[in-house]
Amino acid sequence: MKLILSESQYINLLKEEKEEEISQTFSNSKDIAKKIVRDVKKQHGIDFTFALTWGSVIGGFVGPVYRYMEGTYTNLTEYEISLICFGIMLTFFSENKEKLKKVLELIKEKKLVTFFDRALLKSYDLRDAFFGFLESLNMTFSKVSNMLAYTFLVPLVPLVKNLADMDLSTEQMELVVMGITHYTGGIISAKIISELLEKMIKRFRS
Repeated sequence: MKLILSESQYINLLKEEKEEEISQTFSNSKDIAKKIVRDVKKQHGIDFTFALTWGSVIGGFVGPVYRYMEGTYTNLTEYEISLICFGIMLTFFSENKEKLKKVLELIKEKKLVTFFDRALLKSYDLRDAFFGFLESLNMTFSKVSNMLAYTFLVPLVPLVKNLADMDLSTEQMELVVMGITHYTGGIISAKIISELLEKMIKRFRS
């Protein structure tokens, strides 16, 4: 028997599918942040618990850098890549200069400086491209450190673009926003996320 879905049922199914993708994206971001912290703690006894609290934010930014290093420099071990990305974490998300200095010394000791420099360059490219995109939405940010709080959106941009192609009602969009707010752990208010998503979707639809 052929099943015929109404337009509203089809949209609801698509919305549920996207919500699952959003959930998985946040999970992946947190997992990569946890892995990097776990690897460095295991190998070198250095911890960074802040990264676990902000896992979706830090993982959203460092995750693409980790995957770039993993895919480009196959001669590096996963622990070496984790150490490099741990240095990236500290560079962008920590004010603990002593801890960063210790990690940079380890990177130098293990002859990973060249790889770290390449990862750092890739990180700045990613940051600048993302910040440029946010600024083009006419969002107001008081300082760069605040803008870094939005990097959880980096792996979500393709999903938001897909949402822009869907004819979601205001109520349905509010549910999606609530879901994203839940996964960010309240780091950013639902009102700001709603405004940001609205502007992103408007941009993708123009």
